[in-house]
Amino acid sequence: MKRYTVLFFVVISVVLLSSCFQQYNEDESFRLGWSLTREDNFNKMPEEAKWTKTLRSKPHMYRYMSDSELVYEINEGNIVLKGIVDPEGNPKLPFLTGGINTKAFKAGETTRIEVRARINPTSGVTPYIALVPNNTNDNIVIDIIEQYGADKFIYQSVTSEYTTTEGMPDNPPSSALVSVNPSEYHIYGVEKYPDSLVFYVDGSRTKKYPRIPTDIPGQFPYNDLDFDLFMGLRLNKDTDPEVLPVDFYIDWVRFYEPAADK
Repeated sequence: MKRYTVLFFVVISVVLLSSCFQQYNEDESFRLGWSLTREDNFNKMPEEAKWTKTLRSKPHMYRYMSDSELVYEINEGNIVLKGIVDPEGNPKLPFLTGGINTKAFKAGETTRIEVRARINPTSGVTPYIALVPNNTNDNIVIDIIEQYGADKFIYQSVTSEYTTTEGMPDNPPSSALVSVNPSEYHIYGVEKYPDSLVFYVDGSRTKKYPRIPTDIPGQFPYNDLDFDLFMGLRLNKDTDPEVLPVDFYIDWVRFYEPAADK
């Protein structure tokens, strides 16, 4: 999703995942200790009380966002977020993209979030599922996924003052590269604890980002803020219009809290 810092400043831990992805829907053991609190299935356009269409604003990830019906579609139980050429031919706004957001968790809460989605890999397009604070303009992000162009892998990463301004993306490593076929459905998830973030793909743990003892500021702000969940498409100024339209399919979103007996 959003990346205010260039990815080559991020030290990547390459995670090779096996056929365990194919067994995901048959093995629910990874969810032991969690209780489902909310599930949104997109059989129709989401309720405005729960989900908001992301509007255009200055950050790169929101540059071409639109509430136009042209970039939102319900298709076989998915909400489809689209990237298209602006039909009005506006040279200052060559593209329109769809994105939605909702409240995710409050400061201090322990939570698990899962999204079942598939991507249409396309050059110059970056689909993302990300958690962003709703009460600060600081460069703080939990990227459940980012996927670039035709890559056959996704990134799961964190961004903070510590990883960017303070130049500490590798202690501990802030990004993992996960080998998947993004054009197939996968379940992307993250668990947020007071002292760590744990990432998953199809029930397999892919990365842990811990709180560590350090005097450098901003290392683990993720437990101290309220976060919203954003899903959408990011296009570049130089994206080739010929590769559009592009689609990002979201099947469902689930939110969990620790079970009472955990």
